[in-house]
Amino acid sequence: MKKLLSINTNILFDIITKNIDVGIAIIDKDGYLVYYNKSMGEIEGFDSNEVLNKHIFDLFPSVDMKNSSLFRCLKTGKPIYNDLQSYINKKGKKIYSIITNIPIIEDGEILGVVEFAEDIGKIEKLHKSVNNWLNYPNLNNPDSNADRINHYSFDDFKTCDKSLLDLIEKVKRIASYGSNVLIYGETGTGKEIFAQSIHNISNRRNKPFIAQNCAAIPENLLESILFGTEKGSFTGAITKEGLFEEANGGTLLLDELNTLPAYLQAKLLRVIQEGYVRRVGGREERRVDVRIIATVNENPMELIKSQRFRQDLFFRLSTLYICIPPLRERKDDIFYLADYFINKYSTVFNVPKPKLSKEVSNFFMEYEWKGNVRELINIIEYVMMTVEGDREIRLRHLPIYLLEYLEKENIQKKEIIHSSYSDVVNDFEKEMILNALIRNNWNVTKTARDLNIKRQTLQNKMKKLNINKLK
Repeated sequence: MKKLLSINTNILFDIITKNIDVGIAIIDKDGYLVYYNKSMGEIEGFDSNEVLNKHIFDLFPSVDMKNSSLFRCLKTGKPIYNDLQSYINKKGKKIYSIITNIPIIEDGEILGVVEFAEDIGKIEKLHKSVNNWLNYPNLNNPDSNADRINHYSFDDFKTCDKSLLDLIEKVKRIASYGSNVLIYGETGTGKEIFAQSIHNISNRRNKPFIAQNCAAIPENLLESILFGTEKGSFTGAITKEGLFEEANGGTLLLDELNTLPAYLQAKLLRVIQEGYVRRVGGREERRVDVRIIATVNENPMELIKSQRFRQDLFFRLSTLYICIPPLRERKDDIFYLADYFINKYSTVFNVPKPKLSKEVSNFFMEYEWKGNVRELINIIEYVMMTVEGDREIRLRHLPIYLLEYLEKENIQKKEIIHSSYSDVVNDFEKEMILNALIRNNWNVTKTARDLNIKRQTLQNKMKKLNINKLK
């Protein structure tokens, strides 16, 4: 049998980096990505084949020489440990990561940098769920200052869509009856705003509102968190109430219920039917009075058909069934919400309020908005950080993943009907030249060679497009 140490180190490296829950990326001395593992892709929204041999400034337009810890590490040759960073990933989502950069140095020469990244959002979600469970007894104390996380009302659900406004009024009229609720809506449509709003206008509004994302907790912990534990039921177990007991008299929001495994769906159904819970490892049945609000991000009928959602549980939960339509089906809301969040972030960032250009407006109308309102918010926040005083939001201000989508779907052809062809071409050409100049440290000769055009041609285009060196 081979000794472990005799195994090829490349094989060991590959096994470790593919399975570790930490993002790992490596750039060479010029800023091009030469390694990118799966966990980094999950954080940033890329596949490795999309980023390898690409320059990081091309992948992340919000990153430059001034704010890039990778380039700071390249320049100084000094490690950077546990640096908190925020940036927009490929999917337009603002992410927060803890970054560590280690220079690769050989014979005194800096050859590149290895970056390690941990997604704060993922860590925080798991920590918050477990920590909330451990501290929920404070909610039963009327003097407690614990956050009941029920701060939303229907006023926070921004829409001008008549069918949605009618739905909100209908829900307001019947929400006080206390029936269980099932909310279906794609990711980012505002399901939790609806859930908290229902609780806040119900007779249970002065009782606990407890939210649990079923997808955020490992399966082996979820049962204990929902139903509680008895000391000795497993190694290290303590006697602890579950979320059903903590929510007694109030409301329990089970977010992303469709991720709940089948055996827990069966146990949940029994609790709803009988009104009793039994802790893990316990024998005693405990009476609970809890209103369940559940959310799913896929069509319930499709979930039932694929046996990911018990039909009997669906019937128990859907006494009040709410379907929030996706943003792409609410065309008026696209511009209503864009204007609302442009106003908001112009105030937050203290910048003049720009307006949507014709080509961006046309694109917004055609775009599929898979991330719905949450995606729109992230896009507007990103744009307001990059518009830099321009009076109009142009295509070049959008996140790179949208520009890639534009090119892939050939939406430019549709826009040309309504806007100047030259404007569209100039926007893309300016963005391409700017990225190449930054990548080559504003060396015109190298940039011309990189773009495969003559140096004089590049200089003429820079003059025509008013491209000046960033200061």
